[in-house]
Amino acid sequence: MSVLVGAVSRGTFALLSLGASATVLMASLNLIGCSDGNGNARADVPPVEVIPIAEYCPPVLTTVASGDTLETVSRRIAGREWVSWRDALADEIDPRRLRPGTVFEGVLSPRGALEELRVLLDMRSELVLKSSSGVIDCSRVEREVISEVVRLEGVVESSLFGAVEGAGGRPALAVGMAEIFRWDVDFLRDLRQGDTFVVIVDEQRIEGEFYRYGTIFAAQFTNKGRALNAVVFPDENDRLGYYDLEGNPLRKMFLRSPLKFSRVTSHFSMNRFHPVLKKRMPHYGVDYGAPIGTQVRATADGVVTLAARNGGAGNMVRVRHPNGYETNYLHLSRYGGGVRKGVRVTQGQVIGYVGSTGYSTGPHLDYRVKHNGSWINPLSISSPPVEPLKEDRLQRFLGHALAVLDLLEGREAPVGARC
Repeated sequence: MSVLVGAVSRGTFALLSLGASATVLMASLNLIGCSDGNGNARADVPPVEVIPIAEYCPPVLTTVASGDTLETVSRRIAGREWVSWRDALADEIDPRRLRPGTVFEGVLSPRGALEELRVLLDMRSELVLKSSSGVIDCSRVEREVISEVVRLEGVVESSLFGAVEGAGGRPALAVGMAEIFRWDVDFLRDLRQGDTFVVIVDEQRIEGEFYRYGTIFAAQFTNKGRALNAVVFPDENDRLGYYDLEGNPLRKMFLRSPLKFSRVTSHFSMNRFHPVLKKRMPHYGVDYGAPIGTQVRATADGVVTLAARNGGAGNMVRVRHPNGYETNYLHLSRYGGGVRKGVRVTQGQVIGYVGSTGYSTGPHLDYRVKHNGSWINPLSISSPPVEPLKEDRLQRFLGHALAVLDLLEGREAPVGARC
């Protein structure tokens, strides 16, 4: 690298040549004001000092793409030393959880070898790997998460997502509320313009930026004039659940729908025209239109009695439940992990994915319910709640609920109350 140094006005110039060892070669130095005119240096002028310039090694970047592995990423960023870097990364990152979009940023030594690597796993966590004498050490940086209890309220105009966004919230909050009230409200069929919500939630931030929502401490949803309240509280086994203001559990035996978000395309009927068989016949279920691959959830706890191809039903799962109930899930594209005959499943567990197998004209789920051997309309099930809080915990809950009610209604909570 060469740097040209000279006087602003008259004078001669000196060429300073900086090599890898940063030796300064001075061919000439006769600058105006630095000599007495006879070639003798002036005593009052300090000698010129040149600070060596370190070699600049630009960072190397690579972004994980779909189909990438730790090996392909390591090859791109570490070159011939990729094996040792891959092994070091494999000790910290589950190869099956290598997410597209993750950025790897490395720093090279003057000879071009990777000596430092930073991996931003998410907003909170970052891996820092450094190579020294052939050994790669790894440290994990965890950024501080700041939590704040916030209150949001809004009015539904077209969708719950839109209402939450209008109130300053994120889509995840809409999903969280839908999960809380899923036993009482089908947010696709039951939602009405003018419905309102209030939610008290733990909002978490990192360095001032939104990170995620924590626990929803309480929520109120008014649907078609009916106010539904939910307050989180631990049961005797310290499992968090949601209860109304009287302490009744919101969780019931059956979910309102086996899909989180979908639309009903065909109802339960004793005389429906079959679109494939071209004749009128009973339709013992409810069809939910949804894209292929949409998760299908078990609507209640039970035991799988069938997980196989079943004629016109295509890929199908059948689950037996207490009190003489049986649910059926038809036309699946595939089954949930570990779902097979004899396996016990829990309410909300993914047991399959929407498909179009069997007698089907397009992607949908045909959901059917039997009670004591007879088909019933799934949309008309009157589902009893699960076991309520025991008396001693109920009394503690009622005192807690009074404080939370003040928050829901926009008042300050009593002194000493906390979520």
